This record gives sequence, C-alpha cells and structure tokens, in this order.
Amino acid sequence: MSVEDFDPWAEPFETYDELRELVDASHGLLRVSMYQLRKAHGAGKLGVRVREEIEQRLAGVGLGYFPGPDLPSYQEHDVRVYRRGTRVGDLVDAVLRPSTSGDQLLLESRSDQAAGVLRQIRSLVCED
Repeated sequence: MSVEDFDPWAEPFETYDELRELVDASHGLLRVSMYQLRKAHGAGKLGVRVREEIEQRLAGVGLGYFPGPDLPSYQEHDVRVYRRGTRVGDLVDAVLRPSTSGDQLLLESRSDQAAGVLRQIRSLVCED
C-alpha cells in the first residue's frame, strides 16, 4: 500500500498495532484522519484528555505524528503518522525537533534520493 492509495476516512484499523502495521506497509509515513484515531481509541469525542491518550498510545507503539505539537481537536483534520526510529522517522524528527545531531543527519542525507525524501517531508510539514 502506498500513501496515495490510503483513504484517511476509511476505517482500515481498529487498534494501534494495526495502525503501526499500516504505517510500516506505507514505508513509514501515512496520512490518517482524526476520525480514524478517535474510532480506534474507542472515544466519542476528541477532548483534551482523549487526544493526550491517543498521543501516548501512538508513542507506545513507536509512532509519531505531525503537524503538532498537539493533535487536532476536529475529526475532519488529518495528521501524518510516522514510524519513529526509521529513516523517514529520523528525518521527520530532525526537521520537527532541531538539534545538532538532527542537523548532521540532514546534512548526511544530501544524496538525490534523500533530497527527494526531504522535499516530500518538507511539503508535508509545511502543508496548510
């Protein structure tokens, strides 16, 4: 499955482990609606506490998300979910959480293929 083939309004996952598998199958990055995350969490509304719990559950299965810093409060909004500790995840973290080691990673990833990945990440991060 590719990122383009995924419908963020479908309900293809019921658990966070299933979401992690979908992210892995999508090469580490997947657009997901807050509606899907709310349903998988078993919540009726996306209140502050529910969003905090979703954040914790995502982190618990090795997933991060953007944009942030907080999850959106409207189910109509999308987030990008990524697998932490992967090449894509490390690059996303380097862009979202600037650091000396992140700068080094970005500089080391200047190959043509890595430049394409960085362009994609920047377009996703800078998207409205």
